[in-house]
Amino acid sequence: MYISVFTPTYNRASTLKRLYESLVKQEFDCFEWIVVDDGSSDDTRELVEGWIEDPAHCFPIRYIYQANSGKHVAWNTGLSTAVGDVFFPVDSDDYLTDDALRRIAATAPMAKSDPRIIAISGVRLFPETGLTGGILQTMKSEYMDYSSIDRRSKGITGDLAEAFFTERLREFPFPVYPDERFVPEAVIFNRFSNAGYLIRGYSFPLYVCEYLPDGYTRNTDKLLTTNWKGYTLYVRELMSSRVSIKAKAIPFCGYIYRCVLRMLGAYR
Repeated sequence: MYISVFTPTYNRASTLKRLYESLVKQEFDCFEWIVVDDGSSDDTRELVEGWIEDPAHCFPIRYIYQANSGKHVAWNTGLSTAVGDVFFPVDSDDYLTDDALRRIAATAPMAKSDPRIIAISGVRLFPETGLTGGILQTMKSEYMDYSSIDRRSKGITGDLAEAFFTERLREFPFPVYPDERFVPEAVIFNRFSNAGYLIRGYSFPLYVCEYLPDGYTRNTDKLLTTNWKGYTLYVRELMSSRVSIKAKAIPFCGYIYRCVLRMLGAYR
């Protein structure tokens, strides 16, 4: 089982070192690291190119530079070039637990033998608040298979760490709008869920996560309001999917709220 660790990055030279060091410490060494630089203006290129020559690691590193186009475009680029059986996205401000790749390699073969499974997931560890996952932390079975689009109905909460089967994920590339730089990841997750794919969830942590002030999570309203085509696509497809009214209510209310923000000229 060969793993492609994928990291999209933009001006994150200050945090990439922590991720690199966690890769060097992995208990499993059959992997590559793909870094897609989304137009950074800091010293990201020099940093990564220095690591490529560093004898401290035994895994290949591939650095790909693209003009600033957004994380979703970087994702498409990384996925199209990945050679691993598993495609494991890890953001540039996160870092892996020492046994993360070993855990993925141990559980992926059985999951992949089921044609319904598109990914396995572990939980994320937040230094201040602990583990995510909700019911995944208390389940009595080894794992739980779930649909990403309605996972909250099963009590699965918080952001998770997904490792995808590369060829199955390639069926679902991100849509790209040339005049926008953000499309919600939920577009892809909802599409493969509506196609019948499931995720196999485990309780073990795969990486440590920290949301930085300039990151996507802390700037949601601005991102969605200024990238309206991608956001509208997400809401439109969710509203037409076969999930409960309850599952649609909060995203729909959020959409109306952001319509008001646009009318008021917020984030121009």
